[in-house]
Amino acid sequence: MILITHEESLAISHFDTGFKRRSDEIPEYHESARAKRVVLAYLIANNNLDNYIMDNVQWMYESLSTAQDTCTLVVYYKPYASNKYLDTAEILEFQTDGYGKINGQEILKGTSLTKENIIAQAKHHQALLGIATNPSIMKENLRMMQDIAPAQSYGLIFGSHASGWLPSPNAANTRSFGWDGIQSNTIDIPELASTLEQSFPSGNLEFTLFDACMMGTAEVFYELRNATHYCVASVMETPVAGFPYDRFFINLYDDSIDYAEICNETAQYNRENNWWGTYAAVDCTAMGNMAQAIQTELTSHQSELQTIDYTQVQQYGYGDYKNFSFDVIDFISQLNGGNIPASIQSSIDQAVIAKDCLDRKEYPLMTLKIDPDRFCGMGMYLPGKNINYTWDRYCQSSIAWYNAAGWNELQP
Repeated sequence: MILITHEESLAISHFDTGFKRRSDEIPEYHESARAKRVVLAYLIANNNLDNYIMDNVQWMYESLSTAQDTCTLVVYYKPYASNKYLDTAEILEFQTDGYGKINGQEILKGTSLTKENIIAQAKHHQALLGIATNPSIMKENLRMMQDIAPAQSYGLIFGSHASGWLPSPNAANTRSFGWDGIQSNTIDIPELASTLEQSFPSGNLEFTLFDACMMGTAEVFYELRNATHYCVASVMETPVAGFPYDRFFINLYDDSIDYAEICNETAQYNRENNWWGTYAAVDCTAMGNMAQAIQTELTSHQSELQTIDYTQVQQYGYGDYKNFSFDVIDFISQLNGGNIPASIQSSIDQAVIAKDCLDRKEYPLMTLKIDPDRFCGMGMYLPGKNINYTWDRYCQSSIAWYNAAGWNELQP
């Protein structure tokens, strides 16, 4: 039986806007000693992913418990109304001493390792209540999380529903990242990038990992180029179970993170469960060079652009999202008669530092099949090909990649 995706599960979910408040007082946040790196997790689970995202917290805890040094995890968690362990949005703090304790208590193991006990062992801090995707709410909660655990650098995990850079089918705004409650409150990618830049003004956000669908596109990576150094994401819809944090989470505290391990372990986890998946780690600071290389190719191949059959290019969307993103290298290769220009190859090698995917024959997402030989690690929309009028308008008006990559310079 195939596990449903984050996005497909929306169709069968039923949301409840009500939630209970905690009757006991939540301790105020405090400052701890400055660490070299702290991992933050911003988890918007006020939707039908709540049980899966709660599993993710347990996996993070399991990996954190193996630390041989002091490591801190700070989690913003917005629960669904039926969550058994949290009544409202809270910030949870976990700090290991490297000697078998977390928050001064013995590490939970065996039958004691339950979600209930993990949440009970956390240090609870009152989060700023409100829509989790609202930029001002997100900024304040990220500020409090950094106050709780000051560090030289941070890693940030985002967990929720997402649909990449795409605009909402029913509104002018996008449904890019996040799904907070029945109103389907989201934050678009330009707003998210601005929020992160303001939340980490020192430029010390080392990586952002999107445990969410369809975020692995040039449009997203370029938008985040001034917000985060590295970004880990999938260009496809992702299985609801999320990343297998128990396999690699503790290594996110390393001075030099092995991003290939993250991609490989996640692909292997999906393989073991007969799912699907593409994963890549991208150096967002290299996206400027990537955009310039793409612009050169588009400008010099305008005639080929008029006749290219985009249905023959590897694409990554399924169902309503079909053709939202095409493989960058496969597209450029077809523009060049099967050849890849050196400038393009150099720019993608600089940008994509790790990648892995599952073979199309054994692990398809329904009818969507991915060819590993045509997967470069990054997707890109093709505006102006009559794929979707709303997508074209939004891409042209709101997504920085559109101008940076030279789509605006092409002759109509």
